[in-house]
Amino acid sequence: MNYSQYKLRAQNDITNLIADLQCQPVLMVGSGMSRRYFNAPNWTELLELLADQNPLIDKEYAYYAQLYTSQPQIASHFSNQYREWAWSSGRNRFPDSLFDAEVEAAMFLKSATAQAVSDLTPKSINGISNKAHSAELAAMQGIKPHAVITTNYDTFLELIFPDHEVVIGQEALRGMPFTIGEIYKIHGCISQPEEIVITGEDYELFNKKKKFIAARLLSLFNEHPLLICGYSAQDKNVTAILADIDEALGLPGSLIDNIYFVEYDPDAENKPNLPTEKLIQIEENRSVRVKLIVTSDFGWVFNSFKPPENLNAISAKTLRAILSRSYELVRSDIPRKALSVNFDFLERKLENSENFAELFGITTISAPSQLSAQFPYSLTEVGQKLGGPNWQHAQKFYNKIVEDTGIDIKKSDNKYHRQDRVNRSSFHKYSEHFLDLLRKVKNSGRCESDWIDMANIEDSENPNLI
Repeated sequence: MNYSQYKLRAQNDITNLIADLQCQPVLMVGSGMSRRYFNAPNWTELLELLADQNPLIDKEYAYYAQLYTSQPQIASHFSNQYREWAWSSGRNRFPDSLFDAEVEAAMFLKSATAQAVSDLTPKSINGISNKAHSAELAAMQGIKPHAVITTNYDTFLELIFPDHEVVIGQEALRGMPFTIGEIYKIHGCISQPEEIVITGEDYELFNKKKKFIAARLLSLFNEHPLLICGYSAQDKNVTAILADIDEALGLPGSLIDNIYFVEYDPDAENKPNLPTEKLIQIEENRSVRVKLIVTSDFGWVFNSFKPPENLNAISAKTLRAILSRSYELVRSDIPRKALSVNFDFLERKLENSENFAELFGITTISAPSQLSAQFPYSLTEVGQKLGGPNWQHAQKFYNKIVEDTGIDIKKSDNKYHRQDRVNRSSFHKYSEHFLDLLRKVKNSGRCESDWIDMANIEDSENPNLI
């Protein structure tokens, strides 16, 4: 297929996935994106920059690359040289607070790293002069992601998503178990140099604790579309996360349907038959398959991940505030004190469904309670009812129905499925009949046409608009 067909296929696939999962995507953003938009240094260039600033590091970077087997080990060596320099001729280059006996020795290197990256980071995305890049950044902002995960030190993502709360380093282990509108900076940030993960010792400590951070993030990756951009497929941060997801799913060799890996190719548009999947090796004898998007233009990719229009007007800050207050109410207030409930107010609002819906900032649809009762499940919930971890477990049995019978239940509203429209966006809900049918397919390994009530399978328009 040519690139236009390749692009359309990816766009349709993303649209269908978001409609099935009914939630906003999670972004995992690597240093390649910072490099693209403001020429941020890569690992090697950052270490070269740090070496040039310290007169005690008197050899070329290549010397240290030959001497040590990894960049964190080189950083550990540089850390020692920065400490020596700070306590001698370089003392005036560092804050007085670092010369306390209780301060970690590596803080001199981390302070210099934070300053070097800060000097290169734009203070506003309006300063990006490249028009194509500005359009891409606007498209990225339009995603309004549920969460952003990054190993970048810089504060560029904070400029793109100003309504998102920043969670740095070990802060990810504290606070609410699930939330929305956060940027998880798992390797630290220039705003808190002490949290920066850069030396070999830092990585050893991070690897000991990363399973706890991974456990908190795994639910995000399991339930949401995940877009990985700015990383290479060999990046250890990517392979570690994919290994955790693959282990949690327990489906070795299967395609992980909700993960998209973006690969930059400046000549993508001129290449025929680009791959749509990528095999990423996560261990010596273990690989995972994810969806692949090859492009020279990130704009159309980001635009494909835009949320339904009804969510566009809701800021991440508002959603996070609601969730936070709900969590705090359940966690602390209810067990500790009596709550005064205004039943008179609730009774007035309950007099009709429209008033009650207004409590949640929505208007009503026709027979909402009846519809909710008849079609109570998302595809994720169906998959869990069938004994799986997520929506993919249900999708494989549904695919078997289509394969064996040629009947696509999702194409119409019927006893098994209902498509609710919110403005121009669609959401799929499923009934007990659908669950029973998939359970039968699961048990038998096949599907017969006469198992499906064809009287209910017909094209129809869904009149329920919010």
